[in-house]
Amino acid sequence: MSPKPFRFFQFPWRSRGAIAREVDAELAFHIDARVTALQAEGLGADEARRQAEAEFGDLEFTRRYCRDLDERSERKIRLADRLAEWQQDAKYAWRTLRRSPGFAAVSILTLALGIGANTAIFSVARAVLLKPLPYREPGALVSLFERPIDKPDARWSLSAPNFADYRERQHTLSGVAAYYQRLATWRVGSSDPEIVIAMRVTANLFDVLGVPAWRGRTFTAGDDAASASSKVILSFKFWQHDLGADSAIVGRTITLYNQAYTVVGVMPRGFAVTGEESMWIPLDLSDDLARAAITRKQRFFNTVARLKPGVTFETARADLFGISRRLQTEYPEANSGYLSSLVPLHETMAANLKQPVLLLLGAAALILLIACANLANVTLSRSVSRSGEMAVRAALGAGRGRLARQLLTESVLLSVAGGGLGVMLAMVATRALLALNPTTLGGVFEVGIDGRVLLFSALVSVGTGVLFGLAPAIAAARSDLHGALKDRGRGGTGGHAGERLRHGLVVAQMGLAVMLLIGAGLLVRSFREITNVDLGYDPDHVLTAQLRVDGARYDSAAAVNQFYDGVLAEIARAPGVVATGAAMYAPAQGKEYSTMFVEGSGTDPARLPSIAYNMVRGDYFKALKIPIVAGRTYNESDTPAGPEVAIINEAAAHRFFPKGDAVGRHVRVGPNPNVPWKTIVGVVGDMRDAANWVAPEPTIYDNSRQQTWWGSLSVVVRTTGDPESAVPLLRRAVKAGDPTLALRDVATLDQVIGTSLAGRRFALGLAASFAGLALLLAAIGIYGVLAYSVTSRTREFGVRLALGAPRQSVLMLVLRQGLGWSLIGLAVGVGGALAGGRLLAGMLYGVQPIDLATYLTVAAGLLIVVTIACLVPAARATSVDPLTSTRAE
Repeated sequence: MSPKPFRFFQFPWRSRGAIAREVDAELAFHIDARVTALQAEGLGADEARRQAEAEFGDLEFTRRYCRDLDERSERKIRLADRLAEWQQDAKYAWRTLRRSPGFAAVSILTLALGIGANTAIFSVARAVLLKPLPYREPGALVSLFERPIDKPDARWSLSAPNFADYRERQHTLSGVAAYYQRLATWRVGSSDPEIVIAMRVTANLFDVLGVPAWRGRTFTAGDDAASASSKVILSFKFWQHDLGADSAIVGRTITLYNQAYTVVGVMPRGFAVTGEESMWIPLDLSDDLARAAITRKQRFFNTVARLKPGVTFETARADLFGISRRLQTEYPEANSGYLSSLVPLHETMAANLKQPVLLLLGAAALILLIACANLANVTLSRSVSRSGEMAVRAALGAGRGRLARQLLTESVLLSVAGGGLGVMLAMVATRALLALNPTTLGGVFEVGIDGRVLLFSALVSVGTGVLFGLAPAIAAARSDLHGALKDRGRGGTGGHAGERLRHGLVVAQMGLAVMLLIGAGLLVRSFREITNVDLGYDPDHVLTAQLRVDGARYDSAAAVNQFYDGVLAEIARAPGVVATGAAMYAPAQGKEYSTMFVEGSGTDPARLPSIAYNMVRGDYFKALKIPIVAGRTYNESDTPAGPEVAIINEAAAHRFFPKGDAVGRHVRVGPNPNVPWKTIVGVVGDMRDAANWVAPEPTIYDNSRQQTWWGSLSVVVRTTGDPESAVPLLRRAVKAGDPTLALRDVATLDQVIGTSLAGRRFALGLAASFAGLALLLAAIGIYGVLAYSVTSRTREFGVRLALGAPRQSVLMLVLRQGLGWSLIGLAVGVGGALAGGRLLAGMLYGVQPIDLATYLTVAAGLLIVVTIACLVPAARATSVDPLTSTRAE
């Protein structure tokens, strides 16, 4: 009977075993025994050995397998030994930190602030810059714009005829959709009317984006035809909050523009195109295309397109560029001087957020570096004070690598604990950012702490621990432990190399803090310049609200004028109201552009200059206290049946009428050569735009009573007292004129201006917070180093005092030491700020990146803070008792 077959699992995992040798020996024994048995049965020696080896399998294969098993076992043993050592290091680090709870608490809190700030800002950066848009294959989505030839970075919307031409002539896009936003008055049944943002879209928009409806369906071909019935798709948020999450909403009707619209679908949660819209309505282009001669220069259609499979971005851009060249030739009056511009959709949506987010991410990284330098200095000082402990461990057999690893383990343990606390702070900070953030971070960009953000935080935590623990670990590996123990006995400080390293870390902290302080100072100066600029109008005691006429009742200019005239007159009669008016765009609410041709100017009609365009009515200029520079404002004689008149601002007068003869001259607005001439009857003062950012632009104010506007108007009401007291008056006046209409965005003009500046104020607040935190960490760092230096040099100071040195000299010695490091750090930081100042240039107004006043203010403030931080350890040095210190020596 043959022996039992060999089983590899019978061999245990040996710490340093020789499994292969055991296999060889056992196999040889069994094979020899089998050969003997076969020979006894009459087989020859060779035949018996061949049969025995065949029964036990391939001997060489078995040996190779066992040798490989042996090598794997040894690798596992080494790994287990290493893990056991790390576990031992972690336990020892934990016990060490428990003995220093103050140091551990301060270190963890410092790291939590740095890591938490980076995690919160990274969550925003990931959502805005890194995370794909929530559409199907978002990398294939692009936006199509037009731009003037001389403005390569400009992004202008398209006119309806140009959009249609691009859509029909292109060969590289699988779909091209258009959209634009408008206000809409809506209500359900007999409920009170409200105003929401309704986006008008071509029927293929949702197919281009590749997002199906959550309930119901999206638009299909023909839904945007003029003969189609009125349909609407709702956003998830609107369906949930405004319609009570009605599960049977699909197929029902809501009233928009005073007519019934059938709800055909609800989009998924989080779906948005701009993040502001509440619903989508089919866009009928037939009327715009029928009037192409007039509408080709009216550029207000935004676009989104999808590249065909296999088509590159450059190929599509070249294709559309060729179409724009042909449109220039075919329609020179509207397209001369304009080219196409193709931009990835993600870049379009993140355009206004990219620079602020990157700057904040850089500021957060600097904060973390300052924290690392601070903790590296503290741990380096602690490692010197622990030189006796390290010498004892070395004497017991611990190598230098093991000692360095022990210090790194302590640093990583602190950093991981700080990272955990930092993630919790980041969750709170992220919610605060979304709640306080005035920019468009919601909607398309989903900001939150997800798995990748947690992975980033974990990597940053471990990397931070290694970074600030590297210096003491290297110092421990290179130091003479026995000599350090002797130095410690004499009150040493860890040697000249350790002192240079600590001083270098202080310089690094100060330099980084100076860079952040100068950046925040420039932003503060810029914001102050913005808020102090002359607006050109008086926003105090002014109420604003948006109002739109909807429905078949307003199918004529007379009906529109009758409604607005009645509302404005009703408000004007109320007590406490000084003046009231209305405009397409009130201050800080945006603007539109058109072209203007001056009679007799000789300007080529195909190259008309652009001009900002607004439409006003009532006592608009009086309500805002905009001065009348020349001529007059509109009055009752300017009727729809009378000669058309216009008002321009001073910037337009200086540009188009440098001789000062603007009043009485004739101009024509828009591309249509058949529109009537307008007579300029007045020149008014300039106003700043929404964010008070650029210089006043040439602007023409058309008469809303003569150019009937069916869109929304912003009503402005000036009062003698609190402007919010006029809100009931305004609501009653609108309800008396038409109870089916509603007001939107009711606010004081001061609040509107504050909202327009909120983005800058928000970024400024974050930058100032980071700068203040950097200054605090730097001050704590230099205080800690000086305090340690004073403690380690106590005997030296005692000897100096015992030999007759004045206490003032000891005080100045410590101050000179601390201020010397700070001055070097200040110089380094100023150099870094000078080199990186151009990164802030695009966010500054009225201030140059190299602003002497800001630099001097930061330098003076920093020296004051550093001096205060140095005074405490310096005063402690002067209080040393010479007798006690010399007796210890």
